[in-house]
Amino acid sequence: MKNAILLHGTDGNPEHNWFPWLKRKLEAKGYKVWAPVLPGNHTPNRKIYNDFIFSQGGDLTDGIVVGHSSGAVSVLNLLMDKRCPKVNLAVMVSAWKGGVPLRYEPDNQQFKDLFPPDGFDFKLIKEKAGKIAFLHSDNDPYCPLEQAEYLAKQLHAPLTVIHEGDHLGSNLTELPELWKIIEPVL
Repeated sequence: MKNAILLHGTDGNPEHNWFPWLKRKLEAKGYKVWAPVLPGNHTPNRKIYNDFIFSQGGDLTDGIVVGHSSGAVSVLNLLMDKRCPKVNLAVMVSAWKGGVPLRYEPDNQQFKDLFPPDGFDFKLIKEKAGKIAFLHSDNDPYCPLEQAEYLAKQLHAPLTVIHEGDHLGSNLTELPELWKIIEPVL
C-alpha cells in the first residue's frame, strides 16, 4: 500500500484546516494516510518529532509527506534524518527558513529546537525526495514569501504562490492548489 504522512503546524491539529480534505483525497487514491498529532507542538522540536514519527512506524518509503508551517519545516528535518528512506514527494506549505516567525517577539524561544543548528543540508534533502515542491501565499503574516523562495531555490524546487492566501491554514478547508501539485505524482 502507498503511504502518506501529513504534518500540522504549531498548536495545530490534523483535524483542522485542509488536512481532513487532503486525507480523504489521498485515501480515495489508495493511500494509507497518517496524520498524527505531533507531540509538544506548541514548541516544535525536530528531534522529538523525528523520533516520534519513526518510532510509531511512519513509513515514508516511496511515499508522500506534506507539512504546513512548522510541519513543513519538519518535513525538511525528516528528510535529513538518517532513518528516512527516499520519498516520492515532499510538499512544504507555508515554510520558512529559520528564526522566529513574523508577529512573534524576536527573542521568542518557542522555535529554538525546530531548525538544525548547522542549517539545512540541501544536498541530502534533494537526495531523499523524488520531487520537492513548495506552496506559499504572497501575504503570509508569519512566514515571509522570500523565505519560501530561498528554500525553493536552494532545493531547485517549484514554488506555487497563492494570491492573498494568508497562512494557508485555518481559513481554508480545501486547498486545490496543493492537490494540483500532488495528483500528477500519484
